[in-house]
Amino acid sequence: MAIFHLSVKTISRGKGQSAVASAAYRSGSKLYDERYEETHNYANKRFVEYSEIQLPKQAPEAYKDRATLWNAVEKAEKAKNARLAREIELALPKEISLDQQMKLVHDYVQTNFVDQGMVADWSIHNPQPDKDNPEKPANPHVHIMLTVRSIKKNGTWAPKKRSRYKLDENGQKIPLIDPKTGKQKLGARNAKQWEREYVSYNDWNDQDNVEKWRKNWAEACNLLLKPDQQIDHRSYTRQGNEQIPTQHEGHYAQALERKRPGSSWKVAQNQEIREQNRLILLLLQQWRKIEKAISELKQKIVTAKNLEEERIDERLRSLEQGLNDGRGLEEASGRERQAKSRLTSPDTEALLRQTEAQRSAETTQQRLAELERATREAQRSRQGSTREQPTKAPERPIKPQYPGNKGRGREI
Repeated sequence: MAIFHLSVKTISRGKGQSAVASAAYRSGSKLYDERYEETHNYANKRFVEYSEIQLPKQAPEAYKDRATLWNAVEKAEKAKNARLAREIELALPKEISLDQQMKLVHDYVQTNFVDQGMVADWSIHNPQPDKDNPEKPANPHVHIMLTVRSIKKNGTWAPKKRSRYKLDENGQKIPLIDPKTGKQKLGARNAKQWEREYVSYNDWNDQDNVEKWRKNWAEACNLLLKPDQQIDHRSYTRQGNEQIPTQHEGHYAQALERKRPGSSWKVAQNQEIREQNRLILLLLQQWRKIEKAISELKQKIVTAKNLEEERIDERLRSLEQGLNDGRGLEEASGRERQAKSRLTSPDTEALLRQTEAQRSAETTQQRLAELERATREAQRSRQGSTREQPTKAPERPIKPQYPGNKGRGREI
């Protein structure tokens, strides 16, 4: 599995180090050190896969030669404790091929260091299991040696520090005051003097650079790694990860552990940390299962609550409808009772009789009117038939019979 590792170190005379010797060891080559007049021969060093020197545009082409480059660095530094170089050590993903690793490192070095003016000398190491440690996993990594001095446009080394005017909060130069007179000091030809300060010639020593380099390396690697192999430059704390970080053991601690198991406290401590992390991982897995069960239970409770609220709302609507219907029936019953009470009162009975008598009279008049119409229609029909028939002898008039003179009659 890919891991993230980036460490920044300095190679200095104060530590008893030599830039030429360091370059020879990391590149697995044989270099002559002009300062100490000795040869550093690491040509037989194993597992050095590839080495390369990358130069900024203002650097002399002669610096493509490793011995020329680092002997020039040694000559440029005069102090007995001078910083000679900066070293970046990176762990390479085992999931990608050597060609991919070479291109990955080349592009990363060019963007982050060479384009900023540094000379970079880097080598890929890939230690493999051997007879002394057959279970040792492969450990591909790269050593990047960087110059700490800028190179001027004319190809010479720039100073590590430069002088500039000291400015106040308003960006104005601060006058250099003479403590005796309290006035601004004057130099040659009465030129006013100003306070000055020394600052780094470049910003390569800025601590923020380390965070930027770490972030850029992780992003560069992740472009070549699968989603489940991604690395993160942040610490476990910044990631919100509960695991305990292990310490970098180094080849000295590992060699000591191989010779005498249990003799390296770093290896022993890392073994204990890995066991604790295993238990933490198990606890986190159990906790995730519990969280998932709690989440599912909450969802079920919410669903059941919603269903119960719907049933309650439906029941309330039903009861409200029934209540409204009962009120309607009660109102209808009240109206009916009021109507009956009106019908049973004496005034109402008289009114009903009067209304019934009027209805009977109206009915009689309607019948008489219909009878009159029928009589007129019959007479018209008779007259019409009389005009159409031939003339006959007048009939003898009928004598109507009246009840009082039955058997007697008179002509009309």
